[in-house]
Amino acid sequence: MVLNSFLITGYGQSDTLPKPTGKYYVGVTYLSFIDHNRKELFDNKQEKNREITVKAWYPSDIKSDFEPYLLNAESEFGVKYFQYPEIYRTLLSNSSRDIPLSAEVNKFPVLIFSHGWGEHYSQNSIQMEELASHGYIVFSISHHYECRFSSFPDGRLVYIDMTNERLQKIMAEMANPQAMELLQKLSIAGTDEERLRVFADMDSLLPTGLLETPQYWAEDILFFIDQLGELDNENELFINKLDLDRIGVFGMSMGGLASVEASLMDNRIKACVSLDGGLNGFILKSNIMTPALFLNSKKYSGYGNIFTGRSEKDCYSLTVKNSDHYNFTDYTLYPVPAVQPLLGSIGGAKSEKIMNVMLRMFFDKYLEGKHNIDLIGQAKSFPEIEVASNLGSL
Repeated sequence: MVLNSFLITGYGQSDTLPKPTGKYYVGVTYLSFIDHNRKELFDNKQEKNREITVKAWYPSDIKSDFEPYLLNAESEFGVKYFQYPEIYRTLLSNSSRDIPLSAEVNKFPVLIFSHGWGEHYSQNSIQMEELASHGYIVFSISHHYECRFSSFPDGRLVYIDMTNERLQKIMAEMANPQAMELLQKLSIAGTDEERLRVFADMDSLLPTGLLETPQYWAEDILFFIDQLGELDNENELFINKLDLDRIGVFGMSMGGLASVEASLMDNRIKACVSLDGGLNGFILKSNIMTPALFLNSKKYSGYGNIFTGRSEKDCYSLTVKNSDHYNFTDYTLYPVPAVQPLLGSIGGAKSEKIMNVMLRMFFDKYLEGKHNIDLIGQAKSFPEIEVASNLGSL
């Protein structure tokens, strides 16, 4: 969550995202949907229906020219509030637009991603390409008016509207000095009782941002799951390729909260992951009935039992030492000045490797049925990870 202006400066990184390690080439496409059963909360008059855009990555047997990281880079560079370093003008993905989906297997498992608050649906493109290269179809939802930007398939753009009444309400909650103090208390709370009190106090001070928004986004996820059957039956690209019995969700920050909430609301979801999403009141008052992975930054060191204690299924809390919030995004390799204070010293290559390995192994175990995968053992192979689980002695 970054709402400052970005300076335009280069970092000298590679001009192409790290190459994914799977056997498939990666395709990418764009979709949009209208939920006629819900109103848009960010429409001040409450007259418009909720609309989402979706970016999808998928396995393919061929490759073509790589797509740019930012679909409309020149337009996105012109956004008043969110300017990027120069490298983002020419940064390439490893994905090719609208190439055919792989014919190697009949159906592929489905993953649905939710971005961080104020971020965008491409923010974890490195993980999307990695997962797609290993045989997953990954859909990243853009939660309109709380995303930095999103592009419709026809090229139209939607941005955060800083003058919106609801957004102003959320921003006012975040600006509360008491809320800022609680963020500091997260990393210094010494007992589980103190940690739970911090989460409860945050819910009280941020009711719109921490209680209403994750639920609204979770409803976006469930609405999109409802559309998957039509995609599988009618969409020329995805027809008969989506395994709707193997659906997983994952998200970063606010998207992590929304992903866990969605798993609490719908048993079609078979596995969920939260990347530094923390916990909120709704999750703390419920039992997670889906295998879950919490991949956390250093501020959650010592919180393992709280995370794993929320679940009646297999649950893992992996806290990455020397990491901070934005190490769980592409910014860990391609930083912008405004996120520098929230990048830990772990280093971008290491944090990307941890995310790529642990996400794929988790979904392979719980969606691909590779039951012999030892997630705890794999996590312990990284000295940077503090491991907790509800699966007995570690």
